[in-house]
Amino acid sequence: MNRARYSSLSWMVALSVLYGQSAHAEDATLAALDLADNTSFSLIKSKKLNMMAEAATSMKENGGNAQRVSIDLRWDAPLTANPSQDWRFILANRFDSHFSPALRSDSSVNSLKEAYLAYKVTPRLLLDAGRVNTRYGLAFGYNPTDFLGQGTVRSVTSADPETLRNNRLGNAMLRWQYLWDKAAFTAIWSPKLSEQPSQQSASLDWGASNSRQRILLVGSYQFAENLNPQGLFLQEQGRSPQLGFNLSRVLSHSTLFYTEWAGGRQAYAWQTSWPEQQQEVRWRNRLAYGFTWSGENRLTLRAEGHYNGSADNQRALGFFSNLPSYATAQGNISLGESQQQVQNGLMPRRSVLFQAYWKDAVDNYDINAIWQRDLQRQRNMGFAEVRRHIGPVDLAVQWQKVYRMDATQWGQPSPERRWQLLLNYYF
Repeated sequence: MNRARYSSLSWMVALSVLYGQSAHAEDATLAALDLADNTSFSLIKSKKLNMMAEAATSMKENGGNAQRVSIDLRWDAPLTANPSQDWRFILANRFDSHFSPALRSDSSVNSLKEAYLAYKVTPRLLLDAGRVNTRYGLAFGYNPTDFLGQGTVRSVTSADPETLRNNRLGNAMLRWQYLWDKAAFTAIWSPKLSEQPSQQSASLDWGASNSRQRILLVGSYQFAENLNPQGLFLQEQGRSPQLGFNLSRVLSHSTLFYTEWAGGRQAYAWQTSWPEQQQEVRWRNRLAYGFTWSGENRLTLRAEGHYNGSADNQRALGFFSNLPSYATAQGNISLGESQQQVQNGLMPRRSVLFQAYWKDAVDNYDINAIWQRDLQRQRNMGFAEVRRHIGPVDLAVQWQKVYRMDATQWGQPSPERRWQLLLNYYF
């Protein structure tokens, strides 16, 4: 019962952080030209602590409700008094506590998202060591080249992809970056630290972020002022190499085009926990492409198309529906693995996404609307939010329709409509 409420509530916060991501849409042109690396030591001027507290209550239209309290913080500080700030320490942590209607705590999860040392050896050579949350690709709904971020969300408080990327666990790694005038190269070594993800509330959960040894190489070259393609190479322990390519192009003052491609030999995503001889391993392409348009009135429109050759939700759901009831509690499929398989099984092979975000549509009011369609199973998901800014406080009302499947039932996903109220306080 707790798991059902947990899964339901996680979908309901789908737009709670969208305004933060979309508010930067006006800077999409600059972001598109800087795909190689997001680290900028010159922008860190002093010790900085950011903290946010969030309270949420959600109500399903067919009955039932749940509450949540979360605290999210990020600390980024130089470790020396030298103005050049050669050494920095970055810490990011999130705590989520879910409650029943009687305000009795049902579950709490702590996620140490980042904790690493950053050292600027020279103005062109940067080194990082620790848990780092990396991100590659500009697509919003699906990132095929975001190789290191899969399966690292401990507490799902939102279905919004941007929120998931911000709240997930980073990977333990050593990262080496070298910058030229028109090029950049990054090498990442991420060791294997544990076999399986942990369900313990205070666990560092290395099994989710570092279950295999991985090497990721990333290079980019700026051919023109608005043309900076990026290539990626991933080698995971016991798996075939994967290739990736990111490209963005400014088409006009207000329009940006972007695309991501990844390819390599792999099994379907919902078969990864199977014995190797039972997996269907073959070359699979993954693709995301889209446009964003930003108007002078701070209205941003987005359209994306997705193709995931590693997903086939029709076959996956057919397999899950035929599992015996005891399979989720014993045997070769553990409960944690089952939840991940459900998520992968719901992934569509083809989908489209449209977003409209209007910041300050009316004074201090933001409006968000997202519509996504699963083209394989012909199903729609919708999100809508109105958010009010009052100094350090945000108030939001949300509605959404999603498809959810209980990991203990393995039936067909059923539509769920839910309202949610959110209060955010920024310290």
